[in-house]
Amino acid sequence: MGKFRKAVSIVLLLIIILFVCTACNNSGVSFLAKTPDLDKQYTAEMSVQAGELEFSCTVKRFGTEFWQMSVDSPDTIAGLEIQMNSDGVKAQLDGLELDITAENIRDKAAFALIFKALDNAALSKLSCTETEEDMYYEGEAGGLLYRITFNSETLEPVLLEIPEAALAAEIKGFATLDEMEEKEILTQTSAETG
Repeated sequence: MGKFRKAVSIVLLLIIILFVCTACNNSGVSFLAKTPDLDKQYTAEMSVQAGELEFSCTVKRFGTEFWQMSVDSPDTIAGLEIQMNSDGVKAQLDGLELDITAENIRDKAAFALIFKALDNAALSKLSCTETEEDMYYEGEAGGLLYRITFNSETLEPVLLEIPEAALAAEIKGFATLDEMEEKEILTQTSAETG
């Protein structure tokens, strides 16, 4: 009788586990065991839509509140260089230079929103949600909610959205600065030997 009861218990337990796993898979949402890491030095190319403003740029993160942005297009602001740290911002365009202290930076400035959201995510434990289509992390920075969508294979960010600010930044070419330095060294070496 004891063996029969044990066998029935095991079968019931397996049925319950199977049911729970099936129910989770049908919802299409699960919590990810592996998590992205944004708390590092990196570079990325971005195509940004911020309200009426649309521009493409390259950003570099050197650490928390230590950023650089180089705008590539449109022509009207191409060449704009922005360097930001905890003290403030230095902006350069066509030989003109502007220094802005941290307390005078506009909260809704596109570059400040991007840097703030990505820094916030870097300092957070990124408990991402994974769906059949993608995986994402949602957080809050400066009173605004943001969502970062990641490539579930590479764990690299592919999209930053801040709906309340009408801002969306498509992210490509994400690489750590170490990887970029290695590529530059390899390129220089092959050019010298070739």
